[in-house]
Amino acid sequence: MRLQLSAIIVALAMSCAAAAYPGSAAPQDEIRTTFSRFVLAQNAHDLRAVGNLLGEGADFLWTAPGHVVRSREAALARFGELFQGTWRVEPDWSTYQTLRLDISTIEVFVRAAVSSGAPARAARLNVVLINTAQGWRVLTFVVSELPPA
Repeated sequence: MRLQLSAIIVALAMSCAAAAYPGSAAPQDEIRTTFSRFVLAQNAHDLRAVGNLLGEGADFLWTAPGHVVRSREAALARFGELFQGTWRVEPDWSTYQTLRLDISTIEVFVRAAVSSGAPARAARLNVVLINTAQGWRVLTFVVSELPPA
């Protein structure tokens, strides 16, 4: 009897854990779609669409060679500057990877060609997405230049 009770308690605990964390895999299609929308909005120089994909408040962080941007508002100002030129991001989708950090946080890794008026330079993008009430949003955006091949 005691063994059955223990088995029932374990089964209930596992059921509760499964209900709290639906599915063991991250919603990969939602993540890729959000990241794709972020890239497309940048390439279209659509400041409003970019803004709709950024996390709120001062937690947002964007680092790139020579620039550190804190907060959504500062990021929108920086994107506005870049959009005056020929800013473009071209991901190499064959290098696209994700890492689930927790139930509501995913990190995207991808190589990309990034250009802003000069020839495109090879870069590695690390983008942390968080799941909010409005859907997946960009919390951090890190651009690291790669050395020439």
